[in-house]
Amino acid sequence: MTRKTSLLVYLVLLVGKALGQDPELSKIYMDQADQVYAEAKDAIEIAKEIYVQAVEADTNNVRANYMAGRLYLETVNRDYSTKYFERVDRLDPKYKFNIDYLIGRGYQYGLEFDVALKYFEAYKKRLLANRSYRGRDVTSTTDVNERIQECKNGMEIINSPSLYTIENVGENINSAWPDYAPVLNEDESVMIFTSRRQEDNTNENVDKDNFYFEDIYISKRKGITWQKAQNIGTNINTEYHDSNLYLSRDGKTLYIYSDVGNGDIFYSEENENGEWSKPKPIPGRINSAGFSEQSVNISADGEFLLFASNRPGGYGGFDIYGCYKEDGEWKRPFNMGPEINTKYDEDGPYMADDGITIYFSSKGHKGFGGFDVLKTTYDVKTEKWLKPENLGYPVNTVDDEVYFNPTSDGKRGYLASVREEGQGFTDIYMVKYTGNLGETAKSRIVELKKKENNFIDDEDLRVKELIDSVLNISAYQVYYEINSSEILPEFEKKLLDMAKFLKGHQNLGVQISAFSSSDGNPKYNFELSNKRAQAVMEFFKKNGVEEDRLAARGFGILTGMENKTRRAEVKIMDLSKFDE
Repeated sequence: MTRKTSLLVYLVLLVGKALGQDPELSKIYMDQADQVYAEAKDAIEIAKEIYVQAVEADTNNVRANYMAGRLYLETVNRDYSTKYFERVDRLDPKYKFNIDYLIGRGYQYGLEFDVALKYFEAYKKRLLANRSYRGRDVTSTTDVNERIQECKNGMEIINSPSLYTIENVGENINSAWPDYAPVLNEDESVMIFTSRRQEDNTNENVDKDNFYFEDIYISKRKGITWQKAQNIGTNINTEYHDSNLYLSRDGKTLYIYSDVGNGDIFYSEENENGEWSKPKPIPGRINSAGFSEQSVNISADGEFLLFASNRPGGYGGFDIYGCYKEDGEWKRPFNMGPEINTKYDEDGPYMADDGITIYFSSKGHKGFGGFDVLKTTYDVKTEKWLKPENLGYPVNTVDDEVYFNPTSDGKRGYLASVREEGQGFTDIYMVKYTGNLGETAKSRIVELKKKENNFIDDEDLRVKELIDSVLNISAYQVYYEINSSEILPEFEKKLLDMAKFLKGHQNLGVQISAFSSSDGNPKYNFELSNKRAQAVMEFFKKNGVEEDRLAARGFGILTGMENKTRRAEVKIMDLSKFDE
């Protein structure tokens, strides 16, 4: 589809919306959507919006509802598909054989796993009752069983929220177009990423999917603010697709993906003038003939390299491979083994600075569905990799999370994902580790024991009442307005007193557990509870309490009296107990 055609399609969307049911107008929209979808099937975002217009013109248009739901399920905001598929089911239950399966998928993307399971089980019954059915609208037993297992995994994972929060890095980096694959240098002063935005793109035309071609962009941080991202330049970017893979810790060598050889790894080096060299193939035996290599990473000591490839001899799909350097050259790669690789795809490996921890994404290990980010540690005693651990929600969702780029201290990381609060399509997010008091307490207590006069007099802080009222109860409750994570003024004074008390008692920490009411969908409620927990954590940090003494978690929905479930529980804990 040309730019001219796409602009004309958008003009169609600006036509006045129908008032009430208007089958004729709905048909006009359907004809336009079908034409767009037939001429440029990859441009489904545009077609989707026109099908939605057709539904709004006539909510009884079964095919319009089906196509709107189908294209939502294939793009972003996939949980929105349930609205349209359920309407199809009400209007004509026999319209699609696998309609229950499609409804279940929408609920799965919305993290409503219990509802999704009911629809998947209903679809399985239909399959068993119609074993001879061979229509194009059938979904296999294998596929539905995999979805059922993913939902069961999801219910287990989401009931144990991870110690991470997600924060959009902002409009200086993200755009209304897909932005992804963030890589950073060691001190987080430089971020390089891939974008399909129009601004500064080396090609003014769009590709067949109506997005601009991939270009690589760079942003530098001043203080705590990322500067406006700029195109990295024509030495690296071409008129076609260019994507980054890894940035060396010193920020001087950038590894990129090239379509050469069906997908190879290249690299570019930055000179003293800040100019990047023309990319060259990575030396050694990493790139293969006729197969794809992607997502490269190099250990902190520079002696070990990880990458993903679909070359023969793996466990299935893309596998993660390792490679040692000898005499300055990368030697023969080897498969990282069945503890990491599965019969499905693995991608995006990253070795932490400790040299024994690997983060990677997988479709095959226990997860929500799609790619999930996991981590595993090498056990030097057994000489095997431990069972990979899912980083959980909100890091992982039912969508794909790939190319997680952790910082050296392990407290943060960066990845790209589709989220409700995003600026459009895939955005780049910072993942923050919100703490586990048990992990930080021992080192803190050891340091405290080396010092004298850690504590200042209680009377100076006038916190005798605080000691009696806080340390002797399970938790202090902070309540919120509906759909809000803002701390109300009536709770600030008590939290401020607690912060003062904590500053004088370095052996104490705070566990923050936040909840939401049952209003809204589970995905929204989990995100809201995380924001509430993070708001309390940021309040303490702002008032002088060190981050390693704080742990914050959002637990999503808490049933009960609605005005009492919108809360955060703030509990002071004796860190020295963790040292026992």
